[in-house]
Amino acid sequence: MGNTHLAPKVKATYEAVIALFMEGADLNNLTVAEITAKAGIGKGTAYEYFSNKEEMIAGALFYELKESCESLYEHLKKEKDLYGKMNAILLSMEKKLTQTSCFFQAVHVMTDNSAISSKLKEMVDSKTENDLLLVDVLRKVVEEEMGCEDELSEEDKAYLVMAVLSRLICYAMYQLDISSGIKPERKAMREMICKSSCLEIESFKTEKRAGWEFVI
Repeated sequence: MGNTHLAPKVKATYEAVIALFMEGADLNNLTVAEITAKAGIGKGTAYEYFSNKEEMIAGALFYELKESCESLYEHLKKEKDLYGKMNAILLSMEKKLTQTSCFFQAVHVMTDNSAISSKLKEMVDSKTENDLLLVDVLRKVVEEEMGCEDELSEEDKAYLVMAVLSRLICYAMYQLDISSGIKPERKAMREMICKSSCLEIESFKTEKRAGWEFVI
C-alpha cells in the first residue's frame, strides 16, 4: 500500500504537485518548471519518467487519492459497525478541512474537458482491483454491512454507494461553510448523517431479504 514502490524522483514529483495544489495552485495552469522546482529535480530528469505535464499532475492526483483511501479503509477495519465507520469517515473529513476544499477542486478537474482530466480518467479506468478510491471503499463498506455480496445486484450496490456518497459530499460542503464562518454543531450533524446512513442501508437490507424470502 502507498507510494513506497515509486521511484524516488517520481514520488518527489507527485509530492510537489500535491503541495502546490494544497497551496492553491490552479492545476491546469501549473508548469513543468514550477513542479520540478518544488520537487528539487531538473526538468530533463522529470521527462525521463513522464511524457508530459498532464501525466505528472494526473499521476499525482491518482496516487494521492488512492493512498488516502487505502489508509482510510485500513482504519475503517477497526470499526465494529456501520455507524462507527461512517463516523470515522466524517471525523477524518473534519481533520482535513484543507483537503476537503481541495476535494471539490479535484472533482472539478475530473469533470472538465482538460488533458489532465482525460489522463486522470484513463488512470481510474485502468486501475486494478487492489487500487482503492473512495467509491471502492464505500462499496466494500456496503457489501460488508449487507453481508450478502453475491446476492446484491450491481444496481443495488451502486444505489447504496450513491446514497452514502451523497451524504459525504454534503458533509464536505458543510465543512466549507464552517470554514467560512457558519458554525452549526458538528457532533449533531455527524450523528444525523451516521444515523440516516445506517437507517437507509438497514431498510434496504430488510426489503431485500423480504424479497428473497418471498422468492424462496
